[in-house]
Amino acid sequence: MPPSTLLSPPPPPERQASNENNEELTNLPEDQVFEVLTRVPLDDLAACRAVSTRWRAITYEPAFAPLHCRRADAFSGYLVQSTTRYGRRAGFVSAHPLNPPLSLDFVPRAGRPWRRDDVRVVAVAPRMGLACCVSAGSGNVPARYYVCKPATQQWRALPNPRLRFQTRATAMAARPSSDDQGAVEFRIVRLSTYIRGQYNSLRCEVFDSRRFAWRRAEDVPLPSISLRAGEPAVHAHGAAHWLCWPDWNRVAAQVVFALDVVGTGDWRLIALPLELEDAKKRDTRLRKQITVVEGRLCLMVTTGFAMQMVLEVWEMANYAEARWEKKTRVSLKRLYEGEDQGLILQHLDSSGVAFLETSRRALWYDFQRGRKIAEVQVDHGNTTDTFKFESDMIPCQMMGGRPCYQSSSPAPFASSKEDDAMKVECI
Repeated sequence: MPPSTLLSPPPPPERQASNENNEELTNLPEDQVFEVLTRVPLDDLAACRAVSTRWRAITYEPAFAPLHCRRADAFSGYLVQSTTRYGRRAGFVSAHPLNPPLSLDFVPRAGRPWRRDDVRVVAVAPRMGLACCVSAGSGNVPARYYVCKPATQQWRALPNPRLRFQTRATAMAARPSSDDQGAVEFRIVRLSTYIRGQYNSLRCEVFDSRRFAWRRAEDVPLPSISLRAGEPAVHAHGAAHWLCWPDWNRVAAQVVFALDVVGTGDWRLIALPLELEDAKKRDTRLRKQITVVEGRLCLMVTTGFAMQMVLEVWEMANYAEARWEKKTRVSLKRLYEGEDQGLILQHLDSSGVAFLETSRRALWYDFQRGRKIAEVQVDHGNTTDTFKFESDMIPCQMMGGRPCYQSSSPAPFASSKEDDAMKVECI
């Protein structure tokens, strides 16, 4: 008998009752579903989006995020990292008012404890509110890796990877621990450049919080020059993504580099739409950038400048087949008529809302209706990196099986015994 005609046995009574309850929930009126979902904890929101396409669409409505942040005590916005006179400084911006605002001032400084600009964010875990930071060293004091939760001002020192190799890209994934309530597990993948001019592959190191050590993974045969150093990862479809830049010798066209951070560590290259190759020849100002919208990988393509700028959004319609579909094409003329022409499109906050920034402010713009939604003043300029960031306010009891510190902890640095225990493991 063909597999398509096989009939599965009826579910047991408990499973059948559970299915009936799910059907009752999905058949609720839309306003009632909206009220229920705005009170769901942030950790459970991903599971609710998998219940049905209707529930998924509700959680991505523009009115959902601000109400959910208030009722579920959560944060949703962007970590914006900027260059300053003395280093880099990260701040949090959101279209929803926050009290108190998020900051990284609580993270210990390895080399210069008195400076506020010596901590750099290198990766963020989607939806878990964790960030991987590097505190700059000074003199004989080496740089130090940390994992922290800015919403609760908690942190944990990590062993350092091989710092003599220049970092090209870093990605992070986290999840609640199944062993201990209130604990969190995480994994960090660091791609670096070989010294002595070996640019034909990327050196890969993986930090597993369960082992609390770095291990050497297989090299990635991708030219390191194709990845822009420090570019934030875009998380979608269970993988981290970076837009590769053309290499004069090895990569003939731009592609998207995808890396499985959570599971096997497999990687793949995703070709961009062929239509963009011809568009690049017609317009030298064409700019491409990847982002994530409603859980799907998207490509933003802008052509022209200022009031002549046009935005095209391509969505990954089939991730397994790497098939793109053009979702929208809209002119940004109305945006630049009344705004500073130095605004830079950074991300799409939703299918119709764009996040833009300039040297001293960030704003959210509804390009479908042609109006500004929110604007936030930023106290530092020259933005270099932007990370999509979501977090709850629940403190972590453990980070990777180790106790974590808070900003009021008496010991800001790891002791010598702890330093001896934090070895770099290379296989």
